[in-house]
Amino acid sequence: MRADPLLLKQQLMKYLKYFFVTLFLFGGAVVAIASVTSNQPTQQPFSYQQYSFFSATTTTATSTNLTGGGGYFTIKGAKKVVMYFTHGGTATTSTSGSTFKVQSTVDGTTWTDFNKLIGADVSSTATSTYTILGATSTVPVALDLSDDAFFAVRCVSTEFSDLGTMGEATCTAAAEF
Repeated sequence: MRADPLLLKQQLMKYLKYFFVTLFLFGGAVVAIASVTSNQPTQQPFSYQQYSFFSATTTTATSTNLTGGGGYFTIKGAKKVVMYFTHGGTATTSTSGSTFKVQSTVDGTTWTDFNKLIGADVSSTATSTYTILGATSTVPVALDLSDDAFFAVRCVSTEFSDLGTMGEATCTAAAEF
């Protein structure tokens, strides 16, 4: 007895349909074409690092190399970065003030002002500078990194010399990786 060619064709089409549906559902989910390029290793996950940019300057200053690293804090891969701006004096009482700003870089050479500083009042709008006037105080200021990634940051302090006795400016930072 000979098989009906029409029935064989229908069965073959049915099996091919199952084959291609299975291939599409399972085979297509396995194949992914992508490329990730990176030449910068990051810090160990769940680590914490501190950096001191400058300490006790009474002039306008851009961070110098106090603890190594070229005068900047490498934050690549950081989840959270907090800057600590201090103005005041140990030798004299300051009646003047300092304005601090943070600059960021993606390559360690070209620097731009970072304009997402969040002060102690987290409901405040992000800003590009933070000013401390008068008395000695240290203020933690967070960097909003929710939409940004950088290689490093540095600190810039501008002292107000025309408002009275100048104080000392200190800038440090801490990062959580």
